[in-house]
Amino acid sequence: MDEQLIGATIRQIRLSKGQTLTEVAKLASLTKSTLSKIETGQVSAPISTFMKIADAMGRELAEFFRKPSEQPSFVLTRKGEGDVLVRGGSKFGYTYEALAIGMQGKRAEPFILTIQPGDRKGTFAHGGQEFVYILSGKMEFTVGAEVMHLTAGDSLYFDPTKKHTTNVMGDNPVTFLCLFIQDTPDRGMHRKR
Repeated sequence: MDEQLIGATIRQIRLSKGQTLTEVAKLASLTKSTLSKIETGQVSAPISTFMKIADAMGRELAEFFRKPSEQPSFVLTRKGEGDVLVRGGSKFGYTYEALAIGMQGKRAEPFILTIQPGDRKGTFAHGGQEFVYILSGKMEFTVGAEVMHLTAGDSLYFDPTKKHTTNVMGDNPVTFLCLFIQDTPDRGMHRKR
């Protein structure tokens, strides 16, 4: 799915809720200019930024990526057939392969993330909760002041409101399962971060 389609969907949802660019940008801790560029597909944002926007609008993250007519009771994603939402993703170079975009009503959004050696070190902070499970490669992962070295088979469940960073170690890409878990609309949305 390309950035222009995602941005147009975000804009459509925002307008249907009667929210202004300024209002959503403030709630998502973004500048109005950045949100406008995301909505017009001029800027490629990481998933953590999409989570902030979804929280600001009280919506599910998946709504930004799925087609409106989809309403399945389950989603089966075969190996390598997930929707690549951000190829070379965002300014960091990450690739996000969505595993269950079509499923509605969920609080968790699973992705396979791939980070290449030489991609920029990513620093993120967003609401909800997050879980990562390393499939291959080596990664330095920092949550707050804690620095951890993760390899295949390691997992980490953490509070993503704390600044966290990812950095590839070595010459091979890191591939990991990442589960972004949103707060429910009636609990924790729009809180200060």
